[in-house]
Amino acid sequence: MSVFWCPRPLGTPSRSPRATLEQGRERFSSWAPRVPLPASRFRAAPGGSRRQRQRSVVVALAEGRGIARGEVGLASTDLRCPELVLCQFPDSQPYVKAITKLQVLRPLEVVMPHTACNPNASKMFTLLRDYFPEAHVTTVLRKYFNDERGTDAVRRLCVPHMATVLMDVQGKYYCLASLAALLQYVEFIQGVVLTPASVRVSFCGSERTAMIDGTTAANLELLRNSHDPRSSHSLFGVLNYTRTRGGARRLRANIHEPLVDEEMLRSRLDCVDELMQEDNFYRVQAAISQFLNVDHLLSMLFLIPKTETLRTAESKINYAIHLKHVLELVSPLQRALSPCKTPLLTAYQSSLLDCRFPAILGKLRTVLTDDLPFRKGNLLSARTRRCHVVRPGLNGFLDLARRILSEAVGDIEEIIKQLSEIHNLPILSLPEIIKQLSEIHNLPMSMSYSAVRGFYIQTSAHSLQPEQRLPEVFIKVSKRGNLLSYTTMDLMRLNCRSQEAVKEIYLMSNV
Repeated sequence: MSVFWCPRPLGTPSRSPRATLEQGRERFSSWAPRVPLPASRFRAAPGGSRRQRQRSVVVALAEGRGIARGEVGLASTDLRCPELVLCQFPDSQPYVKAITKLQVLRPLEVVMPHTACNPNASKMFTLLRDYFPEAHVTTVLRKYFNDERGTDAVRRLCVPHMATVLMDVQGKYYCLASLAALLQYVEFIQGVVLTPASVRVSFCGSERTAMIDGTTAANLELLRNSHDPRSSHSLFGVLNYTRTRGGARRLRANIHEPLVDEEMLRSRLDCVDELMQEDNFYRVQAAISQFLNVDHLLSMLFLIPKTETLRTAESKINYAIHLKHVLELVSPLQRALSPCKTPLLTAYQSSLLDCRFPAILGKLRTVLTDDLPFRKGNLLSARTRRCHVVRPGLNGFLDLARRILSEAVGDIEEIIKQLSEIHNLPILSLPEIIKQLSEIHNLPMSMSYSAVRGFYIQTSAHSLQPEQRLPEVFIKVSKRGNLLSYTTMDLMRLNCRSQEAVKEIYLMSNV
């Protein structure tokens, strides 16, 4: 766990939440006073993929002092989801409620007032260090914990249909103060601007849920197998047949904080009964399985970069492709839910009939081509999809950049043909040429592509004899694991040419 003092703004755009926070700290770590603590560790979630285990939740925490001691305010946001969750509750010195709430959120970083560790570490600070060694604790000046700024932020950021949350948080000084510090910290570290009226702001109390402390959850193996943390042999692993990441997050939260609201529980059970009795269960399941991470998609509307770069342009193109893909799935999901009669499923089905969905999809189709549907594939196919996502004829300069890219790729194939002639090989298609090159040199070769290097050739290191070396025409030889990677001068030159064309395409497509 690392602790830093952050007295002023930082603006550091980044590729990922974890990388952003690390880069932001590096920028002021040379002069920021540190409290030496154990190094952070990344703890895997049970039964999930590496991508699912990546954390992106930032939490701000404030504790009452004096006669308000024991009152805890908490504000959290997922950097991949446009939602702010506010909590305030009375807690005892062991802080069971606060620790349980943080165990549900699994924060990447916790922001606290600098008075929590200066001059002596508070009880809350010590517990965070003990219970969450994998999380960073960042301290900021207490003046950033301002409830008036928090109230203004709720008014400014909350979506109109959830504006009643202002009544719920009225007088909740500590959660509003935490919200003010959280938003300012996220804007500084992420280098973004929060879009007005684009965030779901909710006040979450503990009255409708049962509280299960961390020790009990660990002993019962609710979320993690006590013998093997990577095993799926836990309650969460047994029940986790969800098809989306949002569903997995909701299941995890409901296991750790189970509902005690009888009406809501009966409503959910009615939905399960109806889905199990009807044939549309598999249709709903198939429709949901095709959805991407919608919360991550909506984060583009929540966090706007302060500066436009090639990476942000590439991200926006990806978001446009993903948004079109998701909107095209709305109608199939609505049709799958149409036979349902239970109130909860009927409400979901009605929300999918919103006329704004086809309107947005229609606008996207006027710009984006229909010839390149979204499919998960390798980096090269993803780059091709991004370069040709905008319809031809809308921008002459964009069409010219595409032509330059096509010529560069054609020249790369020509270079391969020349190599085949030098080695007395017939002119074949690219995979066959690589195959013949591997035969002439007695090496298994394959053509690969990466976003950084472009096109290059790979060979297994085990295929080389102890005294055998690669021909001199191949340069930039590197070894990673059991693979040797190399290229040629002409191939490097054409890769640079194609990368410049791709850059121009991304920037013009973003406009």
